[in-house]
Amino acid sequence: MNTIYTILVVLVSVSAVNSQELKKIPIPTLFNTGVDNNKMTIADGETDPHYVLSISADPQFSGPETKVVYSDGFPIGPWLYNDAVSKWIAPRADAGEWNSPGIYVYTLSFSLHGFKHETAEIRGFWVSDNNGADIMINGKSTGFFTVYDAFRYGFSPFEIKEGFVNGINTISFVVNNGEAPTGLRVMIEGKAVPIEFTGK
Repeated sequence: MNTIYTILVVLVSVSAVNSQELKKIPIPTLFNTGVDNNKMTIADGETDPHYVLSISADPQFSGPETKVVYSDGFPIGPWLYNDAVSKWIAPRADAGEWNSPGIYVYTLSFSLHGFKHETAEIRGFWVSDNNGADIMINGKSTGFFTVYDAFRYGFSPFEIKEGFVNGINTISFVVNNGEAPTGLRVMIEGKAVPIEFTGK
């Protein structure tokens, strides 16, 4: 009898989770690096309209603007090539001219207005020069990091399912730079249950 009850509880729980997953829709205010409001890539050298440099180790490039890195010169090559999905951003478009060593934090603000925030989930891929030291949701660490010289090994995945709040949220990518060029590239998407499905 206990076994049957346990099975029924599990089945009901799985059904509830699956039902909630089916109700989730994309969060429209999440953007890859180097794209416009229509999620089309913007020209090299332009200011990224979504990611701000909230912390910079370089007083000559203190932010908050981030620039799309030029596709036709160093460090592109050692770095993955820019494409039609996302582009590298950095404190300066001519990233091959280097920036000061230290910590750089790139922050994207996104909205969960109209969504049940506790159902939100975000996943994606990131790569940086040098290593990714952390990804933070609303200022709190998620524990994601990459190896030093991460750019040599391609994208690393991340998935975040907690830490969200009602309204405006932030996701920050913390990059540690050595005595070298620095930059960040992100592909990101997310989904959540809209409030119309919650009965609230």
